[in-house]
Amino acid sequence: MLIALANELVRYFGHELSFRFGGDEFLAVASDESLPEVEKKCDQLLENLQKQGFHVSLGISQQRVDQLELKQLLFEADKAMRQAKEAYYQDTEHDRQAR
Repeated sequence: MLIALANELVRYFGHELSFRFGGDEFLAVASDESLPEVEKKCDQLLENLQKQGFHVSLGISQQRVDQLELKQLLFEADKAMRQAKEAYYQDTEHDRQAR
């Protein structure tokens, strides 16, 4: 799954702007794109991974370049990702305890 996710990130965000920075955490940078464009790419990425039988949770965060605080940007993206993951597992179909 990690390879599939890495390939999709590179496909949509480019090799130079896609990074793995943890065991199963990745980061993609989209500095010259609007939020709707990034959301569309993420939706396509998720759809492609789902077709391959994978589910991932994504978090999107944005800041203006002149107000960029990397630590805060990563915190907000991580928070959004955790909320997406929580929502996924609240669905009884994906509830780990129900298995």
